[in-house]
Amino acid sequence: MDSTGSVYNVTAVLSNPYVMKKHGGGYEGFLVDLLNKISEQAGFKYNIQLVKDGNYGSLVDGRWTGMVGEVVRGEADIGLGDITITSMRKRDVDFSKPYLSQSLRLLGKKPVRYDPGLGFLLKPFTVELWFYILIALLLVAILFVVIGRFNPFEWRHVASDKDPRGARHSFGLRESFMFVFSTITLQGYRETPRSLAGRVLAVSWFIFVFFMVVAYIGAATAFMLAGQNMPSMPFEDIEDIVRDRTVQVGMVRGGSSFQTFRTSTIDIYNRLADYVEMQDSFVSTSEEGLERVRGGGGDFVMVMESLRADYIAQQLPCDVMVYGKGHFSMGLGLITKQGSGLKREINTALLRMKEDGIIAKMQQKWWTLMGRCPVARVANKRQQIITASQVTIRKLAAPFLLLLIGAILAVVVLVGEIVFRKLRQ
Repeated sequence: MDSTGSVYNVTAVLSNPYVMKKHGGGYEGFLVDLLNKISEQAGFKYNIQLVKDGNYGSLVDGRWTGMVGEVVRGEADIGLGDITITSMRKRDVDFSKPYLSQSLRLLGKKPVRYDPGLGFLLKPFTVELWFYILIALLLVAILFVVIGRFNPFEWRHVASDKDPRGARHSFGLRESFMFVFSTITLQGYRETPRSLAGRVLAVSWFIFVFFMVVAYIGAATAFMLAGQNMPSMPFEDIEDIVRDRTVQVGMVRGGSSFQTFRTSTIDIYNRLADYVEMQDSFVSTSEEGLERVRGGGGDFVMVMESLRADYIAQQLPCDVMVYGKGHFSMGLGLITKQGSGLKREINTALLRMKEDGIIAKMQQKWWTLMGRCPVARVANKRQQIITASQVTIRKLAAPFLLLLIGAILAVVVLVGEIVFRKLRQ
């Protein structure tokens, strides 16, 4: 068939970046560029009109809908859209050779790098642990005040003529709190306790502080290193999703993707279809699924054609990504009426364009050069990454117990020193 000088009616479905409305009228996109090149080589002209029902084409009560239906009924000569070549469709229309190949992949929420914010320095310990440390600090400071006031061997009871430096004022209320605060921050202090009870309490407090500082430095280091990790996904592919059942998988209700998984002879694909039905995670359109992915916290992923998913992931606001392996390799082709002869001319043009690298350049133009988002780098659940967890009161129970024993022992020694002084008098 020689189509030179002929004008063909083209029915199209709007789908980014394949066919899109252009500002000021007309259409643009990957397939529009492709059809322009084909028409130049084959020598025909064309008029694009959008398919009336907006569908690609499915068999309903023995009649084809969408683009396929319009080509079958002779309302259009060419069907233009990212339509998958299937055996059922090939029974009633002719498909060109595939101009692109794709698979089914998962579109998910892009994980973000952990940001501890302004509270990073408080993050290593739990709120409960910080509270107990504060209580311990206050009680120890008060106990130093009690020892300084009532212990007959403490600086307070030293005669002024025998205390030229004024150390007798070292363990009043203000000074005791300064002593405790300065030691917990590993700073110097003016005087140490003079009495045995005060020294027992000071040693117990020093041991407690040592364990707290070591635990804090270790936990803070872990949090700093964990903050340098790549963001991670809670699954690697559909096997993890079906097994863990913590992430919902969205598919278009009645769409070809779900039917592909349902009719597959591979067990994991059947189990995924069962999981989608059990969760009732169907969506009406791909756009609805995309909104659920963006609105969720990573607990919803959408099964989508890889080429379309790649395009969406590279557009603003850069909050989604394509993840996991590809499933079910599929070809995309142009539709023509059976026996029209257009198929041969289109195939010849497509073959020449592939050999010349024209199709690869078109794909780069609409997917890579039009992209506005960097490629996401994430870790999956099987990769070794540094994790950090807050230190709890249970993990540091031993230092608190030692401090309690030291405080009790200091009180006992205080009583003993008071009694000893009374007996000597």
